[in-house]
Amino acid sequence: MHETDLSYKRALARGELSQPFDTIVVGSGAGGLTTAALLALDGQRVLVLERHAVLGGCLQAYQRNGFEWDVGLHYMGEVHRKNSGLARLFAKVTRGQLDWAPMPEVYNRIVVADRTYDYVAGAEAFKDRLKSYFPQEATAIDQYIELVLQANRAAKAFFGERALPQTVTDAVSTPAQTAFAPYSQRTVLEVMDTLTDNAELKAVWCGHYGDYCNSPAQASFAIHAIVIGHYLDGASYPVGGAPRIALTMSDTVRAAGGACLVGADVAGMVIENGRTVGVRMADGTVLGARQVVSAIGIQQTLALLQGIDTPETQALAVASSALGSTQCYAVLNIGLDAANGALGIHPANVWVHPGNDLTGNQTRYVADPSCAAMPLYFITHPSLRDPSWPARYPGRSTMDICGLTDWSVFARFAGTRWMRRGAEYDDMKARLHEHLLEQAYTRFPQIRGRVAHAELSTPLSFNHFLGRSHGNFMGYEQTPKRFAQRWMRAHSPVKGLYFSGQDVSAAGVSGAMVGGLVAASAVLGRDLFRELKPAGHP
Repeated sequence: MHETDLSYKRALARGELSQPFDTIVVGSGAGGLTTAALLALDGQRVLVLERHAVLGGCLQAYQRNGFEWDVGLHYMGEVHRKNSGLARLFAKVTRGQLDWAPMPEVYNRIVVADRTYDYVAGAEAFKDRLKSYFPQEATAIDQYIELVLQANRAAKAFFGERALPQTVTDAVSTPAQTAFAPYSQRTVLEVMDTLTDNAELKAVWCGHYGDYCNSPAQASFAIHAIVIGHYLDGASYPVGGAPRIALTMSDTVRAAGGACLVGADVAGMVIENGRTVGVRMADGTVLGARQVVSAIGIQQTLALLQGIDTPETQALAVASSALGSTQCYAVLNIGLDAANGALGIHPANVWVHPGNDLTGNQTRYVADPSCAAMPLYFITHPSLRDPSWPARYPGRSTMDICGLTDWSVFARFAGTRWMRRGAEYDDMKARLHEHLLEQAYTRFPQIRGRVAHAELSTPLSFNHFLGRSHGNFMGYEQTPKRFAQRWMRAHSPVKGLYFSGQDVSAAGVSGAMVGGLVAASAVLGRDLFRELKPAGHP
């Protein structure tokens, strides 16, 4: 296999794809690459096929006018604790070739109207800081953190079980599902309402809900607890940016004789005698393998099973269609003609809410998006977190501002083509560009006059580059309904076909990687979760 040429067409022309692979992985996001790397480390020859021109899914970056922006990863929890499961997973799939830079003690700032609250690293420090803001709520704060920890303990067995086969219609609850249900089958607000009636405290607890992209009135408390627990000890950023994660994992695949190819558009699965034996490419080429793992999303995979009409696939299609999606963002990437640190900006994320009625903020925006404030603004500073940045881009720095929006705002443009969506869309995009830029100026007035480049992506951009339908780069809704689905697991209804990524686990890059670990466990028939544990750990 050619080590640097990632072109599917040229690999095909060189005859490098003529022999069957052990496993084909469709999609090169965090979940797909995790599965591929784990199988490669087990001795398999793996082929990863990516429709886009760049590997990585939400781990990719793009360059423009002397700047670089990550498209989907802004910070990562747990990896600074070397014996955490996630740190050990990263170390394994990258073969130790990925470094992390810790963020400051204050990693998130929650702004509610004109009031600011800090998230501080460490469970005790986090609680103490919240108690300094809300001294009358000390008991509620202690109870909240205990619920977060309990939910995370229950989640481990729940997600580990998803490597086991189970049919869509199986109604038998397992002990792991029963233990997880008190957290997964109530919404965030339903749980918080049992702890306090303080609307401001609840808004601060939920201040980062954009990390799972469903409002606290809709989202499962389980996903909220998983995200809070993920960052409770602080956050880090990959040295070299998110593409380093994709690069190091793809290097692991190639080191075992496999390949990761771009411009590789999979048109369908090849099924023989009821078993998946390969994929059919858009150019008609058939590539063979002992099994196929799809990491592009369960709903998207169903489109590759057209013509495979069984009661099981029909049931899966019905169940999948009944689930909603996560919310979507418009993202303004900003390039500044000032070096890291020159403008006195703190590296913490900033989450801005118009007021403490988070549900009302969302309702008002959806009812009148042209006049109401967006329900949430997320401002982040990727260059400030990357110690390799100054050498790569001297005298420059970056900022992203993401506005949480609603698919209904963009739905009428769904049938248009990228870069050719018409004057009405261009006008709306220009207004949104200016609106987000003004929000950035409001929070960071020192960047006014220093913006060298700014570029807007809308939910339609995520559809185009990530194969989504509603700009929902985090996949299915993160609600109690989602966590009640028994079919969201690695085994598909078709033998030899497995699912990987966020849909198998939970939202985000870390969730996708856990989904990748689940899929690899299913393919190998081993509990890779247990194999990640340190020696002597129960």
